[in-house]
Amino acid sequence: MKLEELTLEHAPAFLAMMADFCENDPVIFARYFQRKSDWNELEFKKYIKECDAARMDWRPKAKKTSRSHYIVRENPATIIGYALMQFPLNEISELDGGNLWVAVPPKMRGKGNGSFCLSLLLFEAVRAGLRRVLVTCAFDDPISRRIIEKNRGEFVDQVKSPLTKANNEPIARYWIHFG
Repeated sequence: MKLEELTLEHAPAFLAMMADFCENDPVIFARYFQRKSDWNELEFKKYIKECDAARMDWRPKAKKTSRSHYIVRENPATIIGYALMQFPLNEISELDGGNLWVAVPPKMRGKGNGSFCLSLLLFEAVRAGLRRVLVTCAFDDPISRRIIEKNRGEFVDQVKSPLTKANNEPIARYWIHFG
């Protein structure tokens, strides 16, 4: 299992992962993956174009954020984790989102996949030249907090999320330092 950049080749596995999120974790699906149109091959192709446009390699232009989208596959048909690396931080990602984000499909949870995927993403962050990364999660999500702490995350503080205007949920912020 390795971290792979999301490409058109991943369409069947990605669409299966979206169906899993939609059916078994509608909150995460609605917050991060829902689109104006239902997920299908055409929508996935559009998403890949958006992902490619958001990636600016290792040196984003001024006032721009580079976003790289990754997956970790157990086999060609099964994604065990979806990951995002973004930098530099901006005023929103400093409070909610951070540099790294990992989502494990509901059917793949409880097997150590979240910790494994975050550790792979940390290596990619080092390759990108980052000296430390900010990782955030819901303050009241003990599983996500444990995953971050298992990967050397140091709790910084609790803030209100600017992304969830309805309930302004509390966010736990962690720094992970390299070297």
